[in-house]
Amino acid sequence: MTNEIKEYAFRKKIEDIGFKIIKLDYFFKQLSSIELTRPHKINFYAIICITKGKGKHSIDFKSYDYGKGSVFFVEKNQIHAWEQHELAEGFIILFTEDYLYNNQVKFQDISYTYPYNDSLYEPIINLNQQEYKPFYALITYLFQEYHLQNSPNKQEILQNLLRTILLKIRSYPSKEYKGIDSETKELFIRFQKELENKIAITRNAKDYCIFLNTSYRKLNTTCKTLTNKTIKEFIDYFLILKAKRLLSEKGKNISEISYKLGFDEITNFTKFFKKHTTQTPKSFYNSVK
Repeated sequence: MTNEIKEYAFRKKIEDIGFKIIKLDYFFKQLSSIELTRPHKINFYAIICITKGKGKHSIDFKSYDYGKGSVFFVEKNQIHAWEQHELAEGFIILFTEDYLYNNQVKFQDISYTYPYNDSLYEPIINLNQQEYKPFYALITYLFQEYHLQNSPNKQEILQNLLRTILLKIRSYPSKEYKGIDSETKELFIRFQKELENKIAITRNAKDYCIFLNTSYRKLNTTCKTLTNKTIKEFIDYFLILKAKRLLSEKGKNISEISYKLGFDEITNFTKFFKKHTTQTPKSFYNSVK
């Protein structure tokens, strides 16, 4: 394959820190229009705050409109692209899990909690005027602190400001699951983790009930309540998303991907993919490219 999805990592000089905040206009100047609009992957987390303008942004092959007050979240290993960005201004915060975990700033399992659990939450929120003003003040303060000269407490200040921003985000209204107890949510997150580790081994719903030491009925009810999908439907959804991401990675061919996802024959993978997307893996790759 040529023209594969590009993966972005932190530059070496800030890799050990694992944190960066920049203005969008500066960010846009660093990359060509082709680089921005072509889907690409990051190996860290991003929070993007729009302060002016509007546009479209795609995350995991779904397009979202944004404008002033929009805040959206890109998780590590997700595929995203700036479909329309010419009029947008704002800030982009980039950070790693390790950065959060240092100095007691702990957000355990960030990929499985709000706002980064993409199976439960949309990756964008739109703040009203009352919510936007204090959030903008926080982002601006973080940006100013980041660009001050180094001091003995600079990293602790930045980490705690980032923690405050994440906590502030969690205080805004989101898709809530009223009446759902913490045990149900915890079971679903455990299911997600098992899928991440064992999807290449089995796609059998009953196997996951055994792994989780729960009944089929309980896990099925949990999936339907939180995602409106049965266990089997969610397994298929998870597998298709993983396949799309892998099809976008540099250096991997369809045969490798089918084997990595647990298919013995590439024809079986092609049939499965086409059944759920109406495209063959090759045609999907060409459309993303």
